[in-house]
Amino acid sequence: MPEYTHTLIPERVDFVPEPEQVAAFLASLVSIGAAPLEPEISVRKLSGPVRSFANPLTGKTDFYQMRKPQKVEHLTAIQGALSRLDDYNLTVVGKGPPRLPPLALGYKGLEFKGNYAYDVNCCLRPEVVSTSDWHDPVPVQQKVEFFGQPCSPDDRLGVFHNPNTLEVIEVPNAGCARFWIEFEFGKMLFPRIEHSLDLIEPTIVQAAVQDFGIKFIQGCQWGA
Repeated sequence: MPEYTHTLIPERVDFVPEPEQVAAFLASLVSIGAAPLEPEISVRKLSGPVRSFANPLTGKTDFYQMRKPQKVEHLTAIQGALSRLDDYNLTVVGKGPPRLPPLALGYKGLEFKGNYAYDVNCCLRPEVVSTSDWHDPVPVQQKVEFFGQPCSPDDRLGVFHNPNTLEVIEVPNAGCARFWIEFEFGKMLFPRIEHSLDLIEPTIVQAAVQDFGIKFIQGCQWGA
């Protein structure tokens, strides 16, 4: 699993895109040169089984539903693959950097110039879930649900941690959503973060606003 993920979160918590909007956005990434190279596209849908695991952060048993991938042969087939679904991960798995990199990435303070894993995911859930990503035992002023867990649509404040310093970064209106976009990167590469998560290439954000017809707020998710 890539160690760092940058997220685009709609400003409206109940926003659900039409399948053609998702297809248009991925086509825009290709057009501007920001899509993963040598891509493989799939739709991951709920398959039924549920697995449990011991959460090392909380000491409790957590559960997650398994998703089965279905290959999508081409961008033109995305609209049909997403039709009538209210829960999916539309995944484009590939390599980076593309001609227009989404982020400037580095390792231990040094800019990275080589190749890396680079994926783009468009995710939809049937209910509002947390898009915050806070890490125990780092204290936060208010407790929020872990990323991807069901939460109240009123939990709008996004709570994130700078992966380089563990500084708490609070982002208004980035705490929950039904739909979001992920940009995942491998090789333990992280962007340089000061006090804001407004880091992604502006052309990509502009494409998202144009294709989905809504403004987006930036967040992040990362693991050890």
